[in-house]
Amino acid sequence: MPFSHFFTSFPADSVILTPNRRLSATLHLHYHQHQIAEEKSAWPTPAILPLTTWLTQLWHDHARKSSTSPLLLNDAQEQFIWEKIIAESSEHNYLLQVSETAELARTAFALLQQWEVDIHHPLFASSEDYQALSRWVKVYQQQCKENKWLDTATLPIHLINNLHSLTLPKNIITYGFTEYSPQLKRVFSACETIGSSVEILYPETITHSSSRIGLLDSEMEIETLARFARAIHEQEPGANIGCVIPTLDKMRDRVVQVFSQVFATDNFYAIDQANVPYNISAGKKLSQTPIIHTALLLLSLNKKTLPLEKCSHLLTTPFIGEAELERIQRAKYESQLRFDNKSMLTLKTIIASQTCPQLGKRLLKVISQLEMSETYLRHSEWANQFCQLLSHMGWPGERSLNSEEYQIVESWLNLLTEFATLDVISQPVTYNQALHRLKKMAANKVFQAKSPQTSIQVLGLLEAAGIPFDYLWIAGMDDISWPPQPKPNPFIPKKLQRDLQMPHATAERELTFCTLLMQQFTQCSKNIIYSHAEKQDELELQPSPLIRDDKEITLHNLPLTTWLSPAKKIFFSRQLEVISDDNAPAITADEKIRGGVSVLKHQALCPFKSFAEWRLHARAMESPLPGLRAKDRGNVIHKSLELIWNQLLNQANLLAMDDDALHTLIEESIQSALTSVSHAHHEYKIYISLEKKRLQRLLHEWINFEKSRPPFSLMTNEKSLQYSLGALVLNMRVDRIDQLEDGTKFIIDYKTGKNNDVGTWFGERPEEPQLPLYALMDDANTSGITFAQVHTEEHCFKGISHYAMDMKGVRVFSDIKKTSAISWQEQLQQWKDILTKLGTDFYYGIAKVDPKDPKQTCNYCSLKPFCRIQDVQA
Repeated sequence: MPFSHFFTSFPADSVILTPNRRLSATLHLHYHQHQIAEEKSAWPTPAILPLTTWLTQLWHDHARKSSTSPLLLNDAQEQFIWEKIIAESSEHNYLLQVSETAELARTAFALLQQWEVDIHHPLFASSEDYQALSRWVKVYQQQCKENKWLDTATLPIHLINNLHSLTLPKNIITYGFTEYSPQLKRVFSACETIGSSVEILYPETITHSSSRIGLLDSEMEIETLARFARAIHEQEPGANIGCVIPTLDKMRDRVVQVFSQVFATDNFYAIDQANVPYNISAGKKLSQTPIIHTALLLLSLNKKTLPLEKCSHLLTTPFIGEAELERIQRAKYESQLRFDNKSMLTLKTIIASQTCPQLGKRLLKVISQLEMSETYLRHSEWANQFCQLLSHMGWPGERSLNSEEYQIVESWLNLLTEFATLDVISQPVTYNQALHRLKKMAANKVFQAKSPQTSIQVLGLLEAAGIPFDYLWIAGMDDISWPPQPKPNPFIPKKLQRDLQMPHATAERELTFCTLLMQQFTQCSKNIIYSHAEKQDELELQPSPLIRDDKEITLHNLPLTTWLSPAKKIFFSRQLEVISDDNAPAITADEKIRGGVSVLKHQALCPFKSFAEWRLHARAMESPLPGLRAKDRGNVIHKSLELIWNQLLNQANLLAMDDDALHTLIEESIQSALTSVSHAHHEYKIYISLEKKRLQRLLHEWINFEKSRPPFSLMTNEKSLQYSLGALVLNMRVDRIDQLEDGTKFIIDYKTGKNNDVGTWFGERPEEPQLPLYALMDDANTSGITFAQVHTEEHCFKGISHYAMDMKGVRVFSDIKKTSAISWQEQLQQWKDILTKLGTDFYYGIAKVDPKDPKQTCNYCSLKPFCRIQDVQA
């Protein structure tokens, strides 16, 4: 057992110091296991502490004895002070990210303290950045002195100055430190001067083996590492296994996913997270957890308008009151908002809709309380207000929280307590200022769920140093990543960093540190495997120079558990039962079918698409856009032309109207048409104004184009009609029907796109059946049908007619090659037969997955996961 010799003779009145909490917890565990092995029934808990905790405890012990001790600042307070100093400095005007700059400056100040560098060093005058830090540090030190504040960076020096009033242990033992800063060495030296002994604890010498393996990419590294960990765990259940991933903080979600899949049982694709044999150390930012993300969103309801994304979250989150009770109403309301292209909303709009009455009641309480948002209050008072607001919204929801969610809420409450401590260093602030600070703190706070001690630990590099393992796998050991590139602090003179060998200063410094770290791994682990990716995107990678001397192995040399991804498990365990069922129930008497001619269009393109969209109402949710969507612009053009021709009535009146009168008619018609859609986009006034100008130019050009036609008069304009195709009754809206000089009808369908082709009217499955259907309504008196292409690049007609017409783009029926009919009446009969068959098929539930042209039909279809077209094509 590791440390057994040391624990046997563990001296009384001693403290063991470690660089981090995980290593302290590990030593505690080994100490307790040692006592149990010695068959002891009770023993004192040893003082095994992280260094920062020990220093803080010493200061608090000292502060309790002295009424004049300065206040020890916490992280939030330090960050606030640094941000305030930088925000009030002359450099503020040139900085885009004050918070990030403050964090860098704070880190630089801590490094200067740890390496005992005087801020008055002449090298700080050699650059504007260095000079800026010098000014900020002097202001910071002056404020700390005037207000009797003490920060963690200068805490060790204050302890040294008050050493004689401190109660120190007789023995100070350090373990797991890769290096000691000059400041820390000075602390330990001062402790020795007053009688404490300081020694370094080294792990007991063990025989170890190390090897290296190259794997295809980082994804394969994670998968192989997890498979190796499970295999060893099954072979040796009591073995301590370390899985070190240097970039764990960046790829934690993927690591969690892979480990969950690999450790799932063979017949179950999920895993009970409460009983997993592994622990993944890296946490996630508190603000990124769903329950806190919702809390921060609720606190942001003071904004006058909210984007639809936030409103959608408000309507669908389970973490507010009555979320279960009103889930259907809220889901329908969100769908309606998307359909109406509402990109921005107010709380009053949601309340006025009365769609979600319980949510509306809660929002009324929130609005009432938010009236005081411009008031200046202390941070602790705002913390109370935040809690009340969340309570008004029923946060964190009706259902019982699981263990992790409960811990997250606890962490949130602790964050609010820390937030309240800003009272000591800050003046009262407004609601927005307080919320902005809270959001920053939540984004910086890392949440790590508590979990029981496990035999498999997934760690970052520095966390793993000093922990004894039976098996240790270290990933990411390629020549680009290890040693890493130097990253000197930009606010400290580089020459100083090089001369003093400060962290990350030079490539040589990184090499030295990495060598020492790997020595620690070697001293603490019996079996070590280093892995590296052989490829990163298109870049070929080699093993790090630090592992090239280790024995190279392959996958065949490793014990690996058999593993398939969930998708492959499902595929290989398939037991398919093929049932050909292309028929849905026929339409019932009380079933209302909407969609008009689109029903036939979709039935021709793919019967399943028509069934799914018009009977099951399965379609993708709308994605609102700022301004007008394409279909909105089309509707505005249709409405404008309807109003224009309702006034003109015929071509003769058009030709008789002067330009000014025509301009006024078009302008008024556009304004009236825009009124029907612009209410949803009142915040885009400039956009609507530009759209109006575009429409005026477009419709002027189109109306002038219609002047060149042979004489005509208006018969119907945007008229709703009904037509029966067998048992199917369709409701339609015809754009326009003109009466020609010979009394026949000429049917027009406006198109605002430019890819229009009369060929889409023909064949057994016509892609655009509306005009052929319109022609059947009065086949004896209809002489032609046409697309009216209203487009900036080209205004034209694209149609066919019974006989020759003096209209460019309208061809005589006999010139069309895509039809087998030899007469106009025969063509009308063919259309009737084809469209009747499509209508009858739809009525009687023919819903086969049969796209007319899979590449084209399925390209923009949102139903592919529903119809599983890939299975059909396979």
